[in-house]
Amino acid sequence: MEARIVRLDTSYEVAFSRPAFSRIASFSQIIEPIYDAFSQEIQIPSDAIKLENGDTIATAGVTLTLLSGLHSFEAKLDGYKARFLDLRSPEAISQAKNYAKYFETAVCKFLTDAIPANRRLVTSCWLTVNGGMEVAENLIRSLTWLPEVPDPFGIGANRVHSPVKFDCSNRDERWNVGIFMDRSALPGTHLFLEFSANYKSGTQYDTLDRMREHVSSVVRSVIATLDLVVE
Repeated sequence: MEARIVRLDTSYEVAFSRPAFSRIASFSQIIEPIYDAFSQEIQIPSDAIKLENGDTIATAGVTLTLLSGLHSFEAKLDGYKARFLDLRSPEAISQAKNYAKYFETAVCKFLTDAIPANRRLVTSCWLTVNGGMEVAENLIRSLTWLPEVPDPFGIGANRVHSPVKFDCSNRDERWNVGIFMDRSALPGTHLFLEFSANYKSGTQYDTLDRMREHVSSVVRSVIATLDLVVE
């Protein structure tokens, strides 16, 4: 079955096991390195970086918004996140990966004994399917047999649960992947797919590149299981 991706969103989050920005007295200190990290690649509007004031440093943060709100980056005491909306080409996806690295490098300069308790990478995509909504709905209904099969997507999961949102996990490798498929609510598209990958402290997938490689392998396995040919 042939399908085409119409929209692709992704987000990357790191949460610490305890507050980790102990090298700074104020979050205003983090603005300059974040600005420097991106200004080499893109013209940053003067109002793109905002300091979120709080009663204490624990409730403060820094937010950077680029490209009319399509890309946003947030650093707070307990972690940081990058979000990318509507990635329309392989070049845009590659740029998003580089932006996430710029941001992570800038933020990590301020970390003291930071131990990520959890890393999370979420990829959401909306697709058109040859045959339209009826074919997409038939595909969704066909998933009801999958929970009866051990590791139905062949991704190395120890446990798979739920006939609606597949909760796949591997205790030894310390990851959990949620796989969700439904009819799309986005006009002009038929199918919605979301992959939510969580990695605990101690996993081998401890960098953004390793996480991306793992999620990509999961996506390929799921697409093959669904017998989809995605452009």
